[in-house]
Amino acid sequence: MKKQKHDGGFVAMSVGAGLLIVLVMASLAARYMGDYLKSREWQVVAMQTNRFTQAVSSYVGKFYPTVLASATTTTPAVVTTQMLKNTGLLPASFSETNSYGQQYQAMIVRNQQNQELLQGMVVSRGGHAMPFKALSQISKDITAGFGGYVEDGQTAVGAMRSWRIALSSYGTSTGRGHLAVMLSTDDLSGAREDGDRLYRFQVNGRPDLNKMHTAIDMGGNNLNSVGTVTASNVAGQNGNFGVSLVSNGPITAGGDIRSTGGWIVTRSGKGWMDETHGGGLYMSDNDWLRILNNKGFYTGGEIRGGKIRADGDVSAGGILTLDKINVAGTACPVNGAISRDTAGATLSCQSGIWTSSEKMSLFEMATGNDACGKYIYSKAYCPTGKQLVSGGFILSKWSGGSGWNSPDLSMPSPSENAWQIYTGGGVTGGTCLRAIAWCAKN
Repeated sequence: MKKQKHDGGFVAMSVGAGLLIVLVMASLAARYMGDYLKSREWQVVAMQTNRFTQAVSSYVGKFYPTVLASATTTTPAVVTTQMLKNTGLLPASFSETNSYGQQYQAMIVRNQQNQELLQGMVVSRGGHAMPFKALSQISKDITAGFGGYVEDGQTAVGAMRSWRIALSSYGTSTGRGHLAVMLSTDDLSGAREDGDRLYRFQVNGRPDLNKMHTAIDMGGNNLNSVGTVTASNVAGQNGNFGVSLVSNGPITAGGDIRSTGGWIVTRSGKGWMDETHGGGLYMSDNDWLRILNNKGFYTGGEIRGGKIRADGDVSAGGILTLDKINVAGTACPVNGAISRDTAGATLSCQSGIWTSSEKMSLFEMATGNDACGKYIYSKAYCPTGKQLVSGGFILSKWSGGSGWNSPDLSMPSPSENAWQIYTGGGVTGGTCLRAIAWCAKN
C-alpha cells in the first residue's frame, strides 16, 4: 500500500502570513485612529482659539478709546481671558487653557503708520509645545483673524507661511510650538464700527448694539411713533399732549399755566398758594372757600354774594348803600336789623317792627275792644298819621275766681298798624282783657 504525504510546513507558513497581515492592519488602524483623534483635538483647539479671538475683537471694539489710551506702538494693552469673562464677552465656564495647557493673551498696540488705529496679536503661553503638524493644522482651521504659529519663539508665522511678523513688534514673546493669531487694523476697526453702530433690531447677546453712548442731534427733525420715553430730564420749547400729563413730583413753569377747556383741579384740601407771600385759596370742607394762613382779601373792584357775614367789626371807607326799602311800622325779621324807607330815613328793627330813627312826638295810647271769655281777639288800632310804637293789654273786667288774667298772645299786627291780643281757654266767666297800642308821630 502506498503511504500518503502531508504538507505540514506549507500550512504553518500560511497561518503565519495571515497573522502578519492582521498585525499590520491592526497597526495601521491604530495609527489611523490616533491620527483621527489628534485631528479632532486640534479642531477643538482651533475652535477655542477662534472664540477667544472673537471675544478680543469685541472687547477692543467696545472699549476702543480706553484701549487706545493705554497702548503705544511698542507697549501693548494686554487682554486676558479673565478680562473677557468679567465683561461678559466670554462665559464663566470658558477654559483658561487649551488641551496643551497653553493660556491665551492678546497684545494690542497702535499702528505705526496711523497711531489712532489699533492692531493686535493673540499668542498662547506656557503649557506644552505643540508638534509642527498640530501647529500647521490648527493655524489653517483658525478663521477669526489670521491664524498662525510661533516656530522659533521670536517670530509669528502665518498658516502655510502666508505672513511673518516679529513678536517684538507687539512687545511680547513666547516659546516655540505655540499659536499666534494676527488681528489687523481692519479687523479691529471693523469691530469698533460694529460696536459704535446703533442697530435698528435687537441682536441676541449684544444689548450694547442698541445703546447710545453720546447725545443724538436730530438736526431739527422729528421722532415719530414713540412708545414710552424714559428720561431723567426733558427740555423743550413746546409740549403737546393728546390725553394727559402725569407727574409724581412738582411741575415748574417759567410762564403761565393756562387751561383752555377744563379746570385746575386739586385734591386733599389743597388749592392755589403764592409761595413768596404765603397766601392762597383752598377748601377744607364742602361749604367754604378759605384764605390760606388767614390772609386778607383785597380788590379795587366789586365783591358780590347772596349774603356777607363778618365775625368781627365792619368798616367802610365810603358810604353804606341800602337798596331794599321797608316801611316803618311793618314787621321786620330780626331785632337790630337796619333798613331805610322811601325817603332815605333809617329804620331799625325794634320789637319786630320797623321803627324810624327820627324823633317821635304826639304819643297816644289807643285801646281795643273787650275780649271777654275764651278764644277772643282784641285789637287796638293807631289813628291815621301815627304809627305803632309798642303795645300790651289791660284787665278791663275781673270776676274773681281761678280764671286766667292774661292772654295767650300779645303781639303787633304790622299790616293793620295795631296791637293784638288773644284770650286763651283759661279766661272764664266775666273776665275781660283789652288790647292797648302806643302810637306816635314821626
